Amino acid sequence: GEHPKKNTKRENATMAAQPHRPPPPVSGGASRPPPPSIPRVPVALTTFDENHLPSVLHKPDPMTPEAERQARRRTCRFIEEAGQRSLRLPRVAVATATVFFHRFYAKHAFQEHDRFEVAMACLLLAGKTEESPKKLDLVIRECWKLRRRAQQQQQRKLSQGGDSPSMAGSSPSALASPSCGDNKQIDPKSEEYARLKERVLLLERVILHTIGFELSIDHPYKFLVDCVQNLNSKKLLEAPAPSGNVSGRGAQNSQMVQELAQNAMNFANDSMHTSLCLQFTAKEIAMACVYLSGKYAGIRPTGGKSWLDLLEGINVEDLVSISLQILELVQPRKGMDSESAFKAIRKDLDEMITGSATEAKRQKT
Repeated sequence: GEHPKKNTKRENATMAAQPHRPPPPVSGGASRPPPPSIPRVPVALTTFDENHLPSVLHKPDPMTPEAERQARRRTCRFIEEAGQRSLRLPRVAVATATVFFHRFYAKHAFQEHDRFEVAMACLLLAGKTEESPKKLDLVIRECWKLRRRAQQQQQRKLSQGGDSPSMAGSSPSALASPSCGDNKQIDPKSEEYARLKERVLLLERVILHTIGFELSIDHPYKFLVDCVQNLNSKKLLEAPAPSGNVSGRGAQNSQMVQELAQNAMNFANDSMHTSLCLQFTAKEIAMACVYLSGKYAGIRPTGGKSWLDLLEGINVEDLVSISLQILELVQPRKGMDSESAFKAIRKDLDEMITGSATEAKRQKT
């Protein structure tokens, strides 16, 4: 069938490298195009189904969708920690490495490739594409140290009767703590180092082919900053407790804009740990992050408008889907302090869906 209009750009990006490959011969001389590979990367919203990801369909040892999701999250935490704290990569390079990682495992199974080795190759490649290259030796040494700490932490947990089966399931700050292990380095003359070096260089090439050499990655950050600035310049937002004197609200307004942008950035960072980049455009994710940020901080649209009225280029179904996937990730981590804010957001999302369904019925009749 025909792809929805909004997915065209994503599909085109995926197919950027395809014309370089000659199509297979078609029997009978027909000029029909070859069937598309499944799943596409990035996977179109209409076809994305975590029940059909390679790791879930892998034989003879399939993962559950929940286990696949957890493997993504844990490795994304590893990429974030290694990229930002160990390798000192810029935020955008870490985000690009994460997108490479998600796209790779939309076409390959976790059972086929060690996720930490893939993470190293993604960091190496993203450093180059975002003009912050790091030497292969440094990437291997720092990632090896971080993984070793995680393994030691897991062993300690198990010896103390813990039940965590994940090597990188701990928080980034815990992974980075020097107390989590010694400072032993990998020996550059060892067989392990030679094998790792060979694997990472091979995986870098496999990643390039998997993503169709599409190295220019859009991230939500620039879209959400533009959105916040646009809403502020048009005076479409108001702080939780506005003072009566509108002309004297400069400082309060500046604080509101800063809080809205910072919270949205945090939600965008969280979104990187999910498969959202396979399902939606960076701009759609950015709009949902601005919505979540505004609701979380109690910032309201002016003039009785709704957040959906203010956000461009996103429909109610996509806004709800993105928001719920981010909430599922962050809500358990934020603790009780944020519980009432998250409940209010979920209530608002429920009302959006109900209102949308009611409107659809009205239009049918």
